[in-house]
Amino acid sequence: MPDPQIAVLQFNPVHGAVSENRARSVALLAKAAAAGANIAVLPECAITGYVFDSVGQLMPLAETLQGKTVAAWSDAARTHNLWVIGGLIEEHEDVLYNAAVVISPDGACRRYRKLHLWNFERDLYDPGGSMLLVETPWGKVGLAICYDLWFPELMRAMALAGATLVVLPTNWAGNPRHRDPFDAHGLPMGCHMAIAAACANEITIAVADRTGAEGDLSFLGSSCIVGPDGRFRAGPASRDEDAILLAPWVDPAATRSVGQSHLASRRSDIYNVSVLPGSSAPREDI
Repeated sequence: MPDPQIAVLQFNPVHGAVSENRARSVALLAKAAAAGANIAVLPECAITGYVFDSVGQLMPLAETLQGKTVAAWSDAARTHNLWVIGGLIEEHEDVLYNAAVVISPDGACRRYRKLHLWNFERDLYDPGGSMLLVETPWGKVGLAICYDLWFPELMRAMALAGATLVVLPTNWAGNPRHRDPFDAHGLPMGCHMAIAAACANEITIAVADRTGAEGDLSFLGSSCIVGPDGRFRAGPASRDEDAILLAPWVDPAATRSVGQSHLASRRSDIYNVSVLPGSSAPREDI
C-alpha cells in the first residue's frame, strides 16, 4: 500500500462567522482531495474563531457532535473518500471544550478534547481527560491541539502507544517570552517543537495553523508537515496566506538505520521517575 498523503489546510477563519467558516472548510477539503490527499487537517477553532471574552459570548457558537459542522465534514469525508480532522468548540451538558474530531470516510466520528489549555482558554473551557489514538488503514493517528505540542510527555506517550502520525489543529500566536515570534530563520517556536517531537519520537507530525488576527492576537501561519527524521516534508507555509500543504505519512522504519531506533534505546529503568512539587527526591511513577 503506498504512503497516504496528508494535507494541512491553512486559512483565516472569520471571527464568529460560523456558516461562512464551515462552507470555507468544506471547499478546502474538496481542494485537498482533488490534490490527492487521503487525510486532511484543518486548524484549531476553525469554525468559530479563537479569541472570546467569556463563556457567555462563546456558548451560542459552540456545537455538539451532532451539529452542522460534524455533519458537513462527514459528508465531505464520504464524498471525497477522505479522513477529515478539524478543530471546533464542543458544547456538552453546558460545558465547553476546545476539541477536534477525526472523521473517517464511512462517517465514523471520534472526538479529542484539548488536554493543555493556554492562557485565557482556562477561563473558557474544561480540559480534556484522555489521549485519543485512532486506527486507520495506514496505522494509528494521535490527536493533539496546539499547546499540547509543548508537552513532550504527550507526544512520547502517543508514540509508545503505537501512533506513527500525530495531527495538530493549531492557532499559533506570539510567545510572550519573545519580542519577535519568528527567529532568525523566520520560524516560529512551534516549528521547532514539531521538529523535535517528530525526530525524538520517530513519527510524522502534521500541523494545520491559521492566519490573520483577532483583537491584539496575531496568528503565525507557518503550517508544516515534519517527517520522523525531523525534516520538513512540506512547508513551513506562509505567515499570512492560505495554503494547502501535501506530504506523505512516512513509515518511520524507512528513516531508521538498523538497530538505531530512539524508542528502542530508551532507558526507562533509569528515568521513569517524576519529582513532585515541593519534593527534592524523585519518586517512581504510579
